Amino acid sequence: MAGDGAPHEDHAQRLERLRAEVTAALRRRDLADDGEERGDGHHHPAEAATDADLRERDLRQQLRWREREARLQAALAAIDAGTYGICVDCGSEIPEGRLRVLPDSVRCVPCQRVASRRR
Repeated sequence: MAGDGAPHEDHAQRLERLRAEVTAALRRRDLADDGEERGDGHHHPAEAATDADLRERDLRQQLRWREREARLQAALAAIDAGTYGICVDCGSEIPEGRLRVLPDSVRCVPCQRVASRRR
C-alpha cells in the first residue's frame, strides 16, 4: 500500500471530501452557536434540564466531528508520508476493502479488535 501511488489518489480525494464535509458541519454549528439567544435564565427547572441535556449532546457531537476531522487530516498526512494503508500497530497492509469503508483507518482488523478491547 505505502508504495502504490495511484490507489491512494482516490483515497486522498475521498478523504479531502470527507474532511471538507466535517469542517463545513462544524462551521455551521459554530455559526448557529453565535446566533443563539442565551435567554434570561428564568426557565422552568424542567426546561433548564432539557436545555442542559441538549447542550451536552451537541457538545458530544461536536467532539466526535472534531475527532473525525483530526483522523481524516492524519490520514491525508499519512498519504503524503507514504504510510497510508499500513497498520500503526503491526505494520501490515490494511486491506483495500477496509480502507474503502473506513478511509481513515489506521489499524488492520485484528489490531483494531485488540485496541477496542483495551478501551
